Amino acid sequence: MIKYSWHERLPADTVAEVADLLAEAASYDAEAGFSTAVPDAPASGETSAHLVVSMPPKGERGSAQLDRLPDVGVVAYLRVDISDGVGDVQFVVRPLFRSLGVATLLFELLRDEDLGWASIPNLESIRGWAHGSHPAADRMSARFNGTVADAVFKTIRELGGSRPFVADKTNVEPVLVQEPGSVSAPVVAELHQVTIAPGDRRTLSRLATLFLEPEGGGRLLVGTDPDEASNAAACIAPLNAQGLKRDSLRTLIAQGLLIVQGRGARMAVLYVPPLDEDLLAVSRDLGFVHEQSDLRYVLAIERATSF
Repeated sequence: MIKYSWHERLPADTVAEVADLLAEAASYDAEAGFSTAVPDAPASGETSAHLVVSMPPKGERGSAQLDRLPDVGVVAYLRVDISDGVGDVQFVVRPLFRSLGVATLLFELLRDEDLGWASIPNLESIRGWAHGSHPAADRMSARFNGTVADAVFKTIRELGGSRPFVADKTNVEPVLVQEPGSVSAPVVAELHQVTIAPGDRRTLSRLATLFLEPEGGGRLLVGTDPDEASNAAACIAPLNAQGLKRDSLRTLIAQGLLIVQGRGARMAVLYVPPLDEDLLAVSRDLGFVHEQSDLRYVLAIERATSF
């Protein structure tokens, strides 16, 4: 039904096909906020491998339903970055070929000792982020004995309009420390941002201003896009906030809300590790609501036992 091949780097004749697949998937998944893959992202491990999945021509697919789908060069793409026995996976199936068993069949085939995961030297487990409530993620994890190892909550708060953020006695005027040309987004969880949905990545790219909460010593990155007229969304991200009392943390994040609202943003985004009880409580107190849960799945690699 499907064919797949491993490569140390993407072959030149498949680069355009993979790019086309990812563009189609990103557009299709934009509203749901599902993750994508980034073939040209810097390697996060010691070695990398790319897996390209193709479909036989019509008439050779073993299914009338599959035969009705168009001939395309690449129906799925997977990248794995390996370090210390752990492989970080990015995986995307072309939208037209979803819910037809492609991903399930591929992962079954990858159990093969000679051609699957076990063919990659020293690979002991794989892991990957599923952004949003992706219907296949839980199903695949349960089928192949995967576990959830980490999570991040994406929370949002409407601003301006009929639901403006209003300062109260605990909010102080924001203090500008510096405004660099660009600032890397803080790491909420390991590799969480690598495959984040393109729209969310654009929001994160707006982080460009560093503020200081005057008494607690915490720092905050906030950002809007000065080139976008509507400034529809903005992102705020606490830095060096561990150890702050909740009142100071609340003041810090409130500063960010005042700034992005003043710049015209109509939505604020805050990523919260669910185990950070202080940040979670403050975000709720300031009116942030849960929009989606991003989960990181881990799967052990099965290898034949030798005697």
